[in-house]
Amino acid sequence: MAIQLQVVLGKQRGKHLTFAPGEYVFGRGPECHVRPNSELVSRQHCMLTVARDSVCIRDLGSANGTLVNGGRVREEQALFDGDRIQLGPLVLLVKIPHTELKTETITDSVLALAQRQAQLEEIPEKPKLQTTEAAT
Repeated sequence: MAIQLQVVLGKQRGKHLTFAPGEYVFGRGPECHVRPNSELVSRQHCMLTVARDSVCIRDLGSANGTLVNGGRVREEQALFDGDRIQLGPLVLLVKIPHTELKTETITDSVLALAQRQAQLEEIPEKPKLQTTEAAT
């Protein structure tokens, strides 16, 4: 799954950053994948991990901390669509697309159930067999 982080507060406001599955370090250091230009952001501030079916963030011992929805990240924390990450003055909105596979699976199941119900309603009632006793 790929996710996006939208800059909602910072110099690059409105910009979307896309992350495929992998690990991404945020910080001022030259080795970092995302490098906010602020003294309030540590050289290695936090790590974003994007997996096939989950997204999480952890602080890397930064001086000013990493916040998610206003709360300080103390250990690895799961991220969800609509969460806000703050690193120093930078605020990022988490955008996780709903997977088409899950939507299609649910839709397909509902359609199949409706079609099966319609088929059952079309089957005529079976005629009752009449039996006669043979005379002996």
